[in-house]
Amino acid sequence: MDMTPQPNPTAEEAPQGANSQEQIQTTVRALRALLEGDEEEQRETFAYLKQVLDEDRFSTRRLFP
Repeated sequence: MDMTPQPNPTAEEAPQGANSQEQIQTTVRALRALLEGDEEEQRETFAYLKQVLDEDRFSTRRLFP
């Protein structure tokens, strides 16, 4: 990993205070929306994945007991 110091951004390259805060808030809202997904859909998806992953195993041991 290159540890050489990076030059400070110029005024044109530096993010604007309000604009930067707005982008942060938008990102936080998007991440929270991802975390709040449909719980029932997640349960169904996990049940399906468990079944599919356990079907053709070389071992007799189940991946998800």
